[in-house]
Amino acid sequence: MAQVIDLAIYPIKSTAGIKLDQARLELRGFANDRRWAVVASENRRIITAREHGKLLAIRSEITAEGLLVHLPTLAEPLALPKLFSPIERVNLWAEEQHPAMVYNEAINQAFSEYLGLDCLVIYMGEGCERALPTEMASGYTGRSDDRVSYADDYPILLASQASLDDLNQRLEQPASMTQFRPNIVIDGEQAYQEDHWQWLQIGECLFEVAQACPRCVLITVDPTTGEKHPKQEPLRSLARYHKTAGGVPFGIQLVPRKLGTIRLGDQLVVLKQPV
Repeated sequence: MAQVIDLAIYPIKSTAGIKLDQARLELRGFANDRRWAVVASENRRIITAREHGKLLAIRSEITAEGLLVHLPTLAEPLALPKLFSPIERVNLWAEEQHPAMVYNEAINQAFSEYLGLDCLVIYMGEGCERALPTEMASGYTGRSDDRVSYADDYPILLASQASLDDLNQRLEQPASMTQFRPNIVIDGEQAYQEDHWQWLQIGECLFEVAQACPRCVLITVDPTTGEKHPKQEPLRSLARYHKTAGGVPFGIQLVPRKLGTIRLGDQLVVLKQPV
């Protein structure tokens, strides 16, 4: 039986993750996961490490007030307190608008100077509701009350160590799990068995599987340097043997159906139907 061997959140979208011993599951994902993001001032479109690898060097700490952010260009951490107003609109992809709260000029300037572009830092505070589409290309049909953070698609990403081990056997230089940015890592017994699951129970929490997660060039970016692999690895090798009609999957995306706390060592139970 599989069990949880790693838990992580990524408070600011596309920045460094934080490892956890336990994580509180909320409707839109783990608490404090991808509740912050950076958008370009010009079009208010969210920027990611796909184009701006320097984001990966930004580290943060969770505090009672919000975040302490470590920018490589600053000697002291920058405080990002939780915001409560006003609610504005930003673009996640193209003109897909979502609610956000925008930080002050001093915070935005610090990020702009580090990244080398004019940008704004945003927060998904109370009242910033981002709904999941009720119908997705994967065939998953959501519920009207489903919510998600600034994650690409769904609230939670789960990956298997067995699947990574299988991939690494095909690579000249092993990939790290950090490149795939999962929230939950399980030890697993068989590579890619997770692709076929529909319902999961982990500890006291219940999940519906939305889809196998299609991967993009972000997994080719070295999380320590921000540089893309010259041969697009491990995406190229993964595509050679694990490509589907929906793309090149690695890991699965989950929607919470019963909330609670997940801890390292919790057992994962595969279900045929919800309990």
